[in-house]
Amino acid sequence: MPVRLSICLLLGLAACTETTDQKASSSIKTAPATTTAADVLANSRTVPYAGEYNWGDPKRQQPGGTLTVYPESDSTVLVYFDISNGPPAFHLGALLQRAVVRGGIARCAFKEDYDEKGCRLTIAFTPQAARVTTEAGYGECGFGQGVYADETYRRTSTAIPQQFVNGEGTAVKFKGLDPAKYQTGE
Repeated sequence: MPVRLSICLLLGLAACTETTDQKASSSIKTAPATTTAADVLANSRTVPYAGEYNWGDPKRQQPGGTLTVYPESDSTVLVYFDISNGPPAFHLGALLQRAVVRGGIARCAFKEDYDEKGCRLTIAFTPQAARVTTEAGYGECGFGQGVYADETYRRTSTAIPQQFVNGEGTAVKFKGLDPAKYQTGE
């Protein structure tokens, strides 16, 4: 993905503002050694949603996408989407946002100054998957033409991700990451 397109897709996306319900799963997954025990305990209500979820072709030769979920706090997760609508155009979409989680449902909402209504995403978690839906009329999420996050993403990892690789190929660490500052390049 060209750097300019990636930056345009990510610039200006504000932090999520909607609130939702949180219901913790009964089992907490073991975190990799780079996540401390204090981190896991502090975020114990969102750790069960951590990991990587995929649909379609994760290598992007056909339509596919990846959702990476990081337990930021006891009630929030950071979500990173990397999506392609496949041939013939191979339009891409990338999005980093904060989502508030309650009752196994994460909600994320943001609006750019130039958007009419903005973007509202709902992520319903199960132990095996995450179902992403865009609220009707609120699909201005900054993805490429014909690219949407709506899909059921199959869980492929329960490990707490420490980073994601952005469209420029740069590894970005989740810990301490502020999505609003990331969007503006701070």
